[in-house]
Amino acid sequence: METFSVKFSAGSIELNAMVTAYDHNRQFKVEMVTNEPSPILLMRSSKGLWSVIQRGERNITDKEFIVLQEAIEAQMCQFYGVESMLVLTDFSEEALNACKYAVALSAQLNTTRLTLYHSYEPIMIPPTAFAPVTEGFVETPDESLEKITKIKNELEPLAPAHTKIDVRTDERSLLAAVNMLVQQLHSGLVVTGITGKSKLERVLIGSNTLNLARECLAPLLIVPPQAVYKKIETVVFACDLRQVLETTPVFAIKTFIDVLGAKLLILNVDRSGAYFDTNTILEMSDLHLLWDDERPEYHYTDHEDTAIGIMEFSNEHHADLVITVPKIYGFFESIFHRSLTKKLAYHSHLPLLLFREEL
Repeated sequence: METFSVKFSAGSIELNAMVTAYDHNRQFKVEMVTNEPSPILLMRSSKGLWSVIQRGERNITDKEFIVLQEAIEAQMCQFYGVESMLVLTDFSEEALNACKYAVALSAQLNTTRLTLYHSYEPIMIPPTAFAPVTEGFVETPDESLEKITKIKNELEPLAPAHTKIDVRTDERSLLAAVNMLVQQLHSGLVVTGITGKSKLERVLIGSNTLNLARECLAPLLIVPPQAVYKKIETVVFACDLRQVLETTPVFAIKTFIDVLGAKLLILNVDRSGAYFDTNTILEMSDLHLLWDDERPEYHYTDHEDTAIGIMEFSNEHHADLVITVPKIYGFFESIFHRSLTKKLAYHSHLPLLLFREEL
């Protein structure tokens, strides 16, 4: 949710503004006209306190700035509180399980719109010595629509009364389509399974999932094949102690957890054993600065296998969901060579929710 529009009142005038969020929803550029030479610049602290950095060229009063700030905050809460959810399917049993999980979750989140999406983009199989020429998998638009409508009809009796289910299907590439739909539908959560119907599709779908984890504009919920929905009451946020202030999308995660009404356990995974060096102590202070108002429990582990350490802790504490932020460095850098996230998603019965650093 990097750019979005808001409406607010300035005196007797109703204004439309385009808002661009930076720095984990801590800085905002507000424009009434695209590429405005002197836009409004706002700042929001991790504690929710707003300040005006640049007033812009319009005569907006302090009271009207408060109205604008409230409009921005309301829009972000709608997005990260998941009023709209996008659910991906490849028509596999694993994807159907993820769809059913999403429908059940929509009741807890009070989601009003759940959109099922399928991309029937042709999948080309790389040529081999045994099959030098391939035609790929071809699926017609009518076949795709028929299949996804069948899933919708199966899910609707399971959905809460306040959740409307609709369907989308097209031949766009998955990542491009997902990000466009996130922006069009203001979907605050994308839900996907992790495997496909065949060994080939397991590779392809797994690859798509990990690409989404890196590039998706909304938080990505990965539902393992064996996951069964139960009310989310305990959430583990697994993190490291590196550049905590700079890399934690705290507003997005807090909003989601607050809507769930869940208990938060913060787990620091440290394989270096550097518990008490100066930098670690400073990072721990920043961690508490960000999260203490949520009254979480803080825990630490130095398990030699990060994924196993996270899952063992989650199981021991009866967690219902694991949240993490895949990073470009540190122990989460392995998402880019597809190691850690595969372990977490393939070997867990718990859903894994990924928030990008940029959110």
